[in-house]
Amino acid sequence: MSRISKTTVGTINVTTLRDGERTLPFEALKNLSDEDFDNIKSDENQSFTFTNFNACVIQSQKKNLLVDAGCGTLFGPTCGFILDALNELGLAPDDITDVFITHLHPDHIGGCINQDGSAVFRNANFKIVEEEYNFWTAKEFGSDEINGRDWSSLAKNVLSAYDAQLEVLKSGKDIISGVSTVALPGHTPGHAGFRVDDGNESMFHMGDIIHVPNLQLKNPNICTLFDVDPERALNSRKYALDLASSDNLLCTSGHMLEPKYVYLEKRGSSYFTTS
Repeated sequence: MSRISKTTVGTINVTTLRDGERTLPFEALKNLSDEDFDNIKSDENQSFTFTNFNACVIQSQKKNLLVDAGCGTLFGPTCGFILDALNELGLAPDDITDVFITHLHPDHIGGCINQDGSAVFRNANFKIVEEEYNFWTAKEFGSDEINGRDWSSLAKNVLSAYDAQLEVLKSGKDIISGVSTVALPGHTPGHAGFRVDDGNESMFHMGDIIHVPNLQLKNPNICTLFDVDPERALNSRKYALDLASSDNLLCTSGHMLEPKYVYLEKRGSSYFTTS
């Protein structure tokens, strides 16, 4: 099965790389309705809690921009296939000119470093928004399993591996020409999506506003234990989904299932994908 999905935005090529997939435990989900809970419990295929882990490559002029880098070896045998997906696209790690990380959670940065802690994408400029950089580097973390000391240590190790190429982006600065950040705080304080714009065509990558699309598009109030600030994450989720639907933007996200590129239609308080 192919690990890549392609689209174009004007003259810019965009490719989603499927790093892996797994089922989330329902205990990781909060604000489930009784109907949601019943659907999860009765679904033998676990489709409601199934998720993908996606990265993205934007190719424009001579740039090969990689957005996020997958799980590496952190999430077991069903994940960690970012280099296979790149190879399918015809790229090697040294071909990546720029890396942008939407946020410094393990499933987005595990693939950035080798077992010895060295950079996988050694020729790339490494970019992160300022709020995200500050959160993971400027405070002390406790022993929490989620958003705790271990996750902070991984983030710092990745940032250290790319120290010579590190660029901390101020708000509103383009990642590369035609690709701009969209602030979506809450999942982490500096969590960001991005837009690709060329001529009259646009695409919106919504970052990690949703983790289990089969549940959260219908009920956006569902949040996860991975959110640093659930209320802000909820506000960002509704903002992003409303923006995508009201502006009829082609969109994708870090955990989008198939198809990877969709349009959203809002009906009541729920959202539905359309081709």
